[in-house]
Amino acid sequence: MKKAVCISRLKIDIQDAPIPVPAPRQVLIETKGCGLCTTDIYRISGKDPLSSFPNENIGHEPNGVVVEVGKEVTRFRPGDRVTTLWAVGGFTAFAEYYLQDEDLTFHLPDDIPFEFGLCEPLFAAAKGAICAGILPGDTVAVVGVGFFGQLLAQAARFQGAWKVAAFDKIERRLEIAKKHGVDAIYNVSGDGVQIALRELTNGNGFDTVIECAGVEGAFDTATELVRPGGTIYSYALHVQPEKINPQPWHWKGFRILNNNWMFPFTIPSERIKRLAEIGLDWVRRGFWSMDELITGITPLDDLEATVYTAIYHPEKIMKAVIGKSRG
Repeated sequence: MKKAVCISRLKIDIQDAPIPVPAPRQVLIETKGCGLCTTDIYRISGKDPLSSFPNENIGHEPNGVVVEVGKEVTRFRPGDRVTTLWAVGGFTAFAEYYLQDEDLTFHLPDDIPFEFGLCEPLFAAAKGAICAGILPGDTVAVVGVGFFGQLLAQAARFQGAWKVAAFDKIERRLEIAKKHGVDAIYNVSGDGVQIALRELTNGNGFDTVIECAGVEGAFDTATELVRPGGTIYSYALHVQPEKINPQPWHWKGFRILNNNWMFPFTIPSERIKRLAEIGLDWVRRGFWSMDELITGITPLDDLEATVYTAIYHPEKIMKAVIGKSRG
């Protein structure tokens, strides 16, 4: 089979590797799609402090079709469409085949296409939407409307938020957020923050601000947007130290919630599975619209070029999904 190996910073080699053999409680899956996560981009670009080269541990948002099952597997058989939380080894799914434990594998409904049925990011977004604690009638600001920001903005709407506003520097992302139901969009490159505060909150600030940008300055923007006594939900991954201005914190007295990446591993496995199925169900029911968030499946051979585009032309990609090699 073919698999991707990051041999140096921003350099990916497509190599031959043996097809793995499932253990008794594992499932061997032919990869149909694997989402390109910001975490992967940080690892491939060397921004992640844990980056090392060569690195075979890339790709953790896969799905596909079962080709073989271990002798103790009871819920799956060859030919089943499935989606999984991660892969055995965590980040090993930018490959034509991968393994996962039966317990972390889910049936993918026929009416969800492979490019939309990415269990891991849907789990993460469902967890984020629920943990943000949005109450009916809240005013909600989402800072950074990439893939996860889009889903959390949509979730705020069906969770009963009164007003939902999207903030970003990329106009295309703002336009997509508007199509998917946010009440107002603002470009943070100008005076969008002050305009939003006046137009939507009478200058009082938003009840809940979800920080999904993951870049320096985003948390200060969230601080400016939140009302006194409100909540900032820090959802995005920040891999580098940043400067943050805490001066307004004292008089605003807001609450900060952190989307800890270790959270899945500190809760019972049954709850993890429920959250994964909730995310898939929200797509199946149409609560989450994936239109324009994902645009097809890119061949494995083009992974390196896709990473370059995601880094240097983020306006062109909302969420990339990587499939099989052309060869």
